[in-house]
Amino acid sequence: MSNSAYPQLEQLLCAYFHQDWCDEHDTEAEVIAEFVQTTWRDEVERTVEQIDRYLADHPTHLLQSVEHDFATMVSVGRNDNEVRAWLAGMRNLIGASISHAPVRG
Repeated sequence: MSNSAYPQLEQLLCAYFHQDWCDEHDTEAEVIAEFVQTTWRDEVERTVEQIDRYLADHPTHLLQSVEHDFATMVSVGRNDNEVRAWLAGMRNLIGASISHAPVRG
């Protein structure tokens, strides 16, 4: 991973939504379920916070920013509105399943 100001968001985008995610999962919701179940709860909570902060920090040129900041191997939208909707949807899925994340001992 790079020296990102959004390390949890980067983990989600680069390690879970990689170029082969469609071969491993049928839906984005399944990817999010795996992410939540294999990530410590405090890190899952930080992911939600980082998505919100990233959206707030990039009110314009969001698609360009995501492509630059995370060098994603898959498309998360064709324009700013689609990327914003996709990130918000992922945030909502994560937020709804935080209780399934493991808690540190």
